[in-house]
Amino acid sequence: MSSASTVRLVMLREVRQRLHSLGFFIFTGLLCFGIITIGIVKRTLGEDGPARYHMAVIGAAPAGFADAVREVAQSLGIEIRVDSVGSRSAAEQQLRSGELDIVIDPTAGRLISRSKPPDQLAASANTAWRLSKATAAARSAALDDQQISSILSPAPLVPDFLQPGRNSTGNVATIVGTAAAVMLFVAISAFGGMVLTGVVEEKSTGVVEVLLSHVRAHQLLAGKVFGIGVVAMTQFGAALLSGLIALRISGITVPGAVWIGLPTTILWFIVGFVLYSTLFALAGSFVSRQEDAQGAAAPISMVFTAAYITVFALGKSPYATTTRIVSMLPPFAPLLMPLRIATGAASVFEIGLSAVLLLAATYAMLRLAGAVYGRTLLHRGARLSWREALRMTSS
Repeated sequence: MSSASTVRLVMLREVRQRLHSLGFFIFTGLLCFGIITIGIVKRTLGEDGPARYHMAVIGAAPAGFADAVREVAQSLGIEIRVDSVGSRSAAEQQLRSGELDIVIDPTAGRLISRSKPPDQLAASANTAWRLSKATAAARSAALDDQQISSILSPAPLVPDFLQPGRNSTGNVATIVGTAAAVMLFVAISAFGGMVLTGVVEEKSTGVVEVLLSHVRAHQLLAGKVFGIGVVAMTQFGAALLSGLIALRISGITVPGAVWIGLPTTILWFIVGFVLYSTLFALAGSFVSRQEDAQGAAAPISMVFTAAYITVFALGKSPYATTTRIVSMLPPFAPLLMPLRIATGAASVFEIGLSAVLLLAATYAMLRLAGAVYGRTLLHRGARLSWREALRMTSS
């Protein structure tokens, strides 16, 4: 068999073995259910819509007042219904009964309410009143509609950002980028640990000797990492699909940069998983007992956890120089760079350089691990240190 066919055979063996686990489907189902539930809760809590108020005007309202009220209210995110009432006594009666929220008395120039009205409602009424009175005064001065509009509705200031895109994606992009980092951390912690314990189990039971009589060590390593990686990607894909469904249900508007960042997030997930899982497999080959596995993998776990912490420590400042540098380093790139891409903070050069460095580090690690793996797999006895394992390879 060719090397690729052998790796594929080992990979299929790992996939079948992991997918036969009921725990995998239970955990994946609960994960997807939890993500979709968040979207449902968000939609449910946000179904109340804008605040609604009822306003009345005693007698005839100034020209354009009702339209101005509705326009100002819309800009403030509220809804105001405007009606008329015959007299002040009738207006006061409806205020006391709760039928009306505020009443405008144009003759007296009064805003009447049962108690202090909400700030947005009072602001809408006052702004609309001033606009209608100003419009009436402008018409009395024989100004035409175009002149009135230029005076009362001047062009707004045009935003000019020194760093375009900094504020374009908002909190949603940061949340999506952080969620991707959390998902990668969970996946590598779970499935990387699965790679670690799987290697130790095969070594302690003697299965590895049988496997090495048919396949080479680097083929066994690649097949195991890629096979468990397929299972991890299946779970990650299900969680990602659930996240998209949750966003659709919640009604949240997702910035365009987030959608651009999703494909790259998947690529960073795959390469990051291969990098760390290879290291976990290598650590598993250093020991002969499950009790020693976590100790052998401690250096990897420390680096990986540090990379995870940087997402929260540096992710709030994706444009900072420190964040830019750290996000391009291979151990940190799979977790931090997707967040910077989602927020629009990463330039094309930074993305390209980070990808090249990560791919180069992963390839170098696969070559190094393949060389070390064949020597350390057959080692029995006390746990090997990383220095001892590398010395065995060089000897």
